Amino acid sequence: MSHGWRSTTFTGEAEMLDTLTDLSGKRWLSRGQAETYGRLQPSIDRAPRERLTRVEKLRLERQSIDIFRSTARSFGPGEGGAMYKDVVALMVMRHYGVPTRLLDWSLSPFVAAYFASEKDGSDGEIWSFSYDKYIAMGNEQWNAMPGALRDGKWEAEFSAFTADDPPDWFACNFYAGFPRQDAQRGLYSMTARFGRGHEEAIATLLRDPDSHSRFVVPSSLKPRLRQLLREQHGIWRGSLFPDSAGAAETVISHIFAK
Repeated sequence: MSHGWRSTTFTGEAEMLDTLTDLSGKRWLSRGQAETYGRLQPSIDRAPRERLTRVEKLRLERQSIDIFRSTARSFGPGEGGAMYKDVVALMVMRHYGVPTRLLDWSLSPFVAAYFASEKDGSDGEIWSFSYDKYIAMGNEQWNAMPGALRDGKWEAEFSAFTADDPPDWFACNFYAGFPRQDAQRGLYSMTARFGRGHEEAIATLLRDPDSHSRFVVPSSLKPRLRQLLREQHGIWRGSLFPDSAGAAETVISHIFAK
């Protein structure tokens, strides 16, 4: 696997469940992708935007945030922070499908497994890395990047939105309080630079190949995995999108899309 990620393909139900339980016990962060893309690429860096310059992508972010704030008349619980912090605005918009430089992760590998298995007809993948290792190496990262700090502290807004390329940092952040994120035990990864694959950034920061892994979920195992997640952990689409918009989408997908 490129950038030092070890890749394992699950061969059966027992192996899948044992691995997910092990990841949960180790406090690894996990991200599920319904297809085997082989990389962690934020939506703002995907086609048709992948060739845009940094300035052009910053302009898209600014326009997205400004339009979001000017048109939103009400917010769900915990979403109000999007009105005064740009990174929080990106987090909330990411949860509702707006292209951003953020990627969603979960403290629960079982949640990640749901997203890796939700689409039939193709293999899925689960990316995982040690949260404790990230905290330790993240502290070293900031010590080596004084240009990313303001008054000795890291703040995303300070160096993430500059026209010139900022220090090449990688960060994971929680923003607790709104229903989807809480239900998904979610947090977000972010890079200072556009076009920076998060798989590369994670491997570069952590360095230790034992601290991050990728797992392939064969398409043949997906239906059974979804069944086990719902029966044993209560995880299904309805439990992960508990707000009104998510509930309506669940109705459409389970009743009208058949």
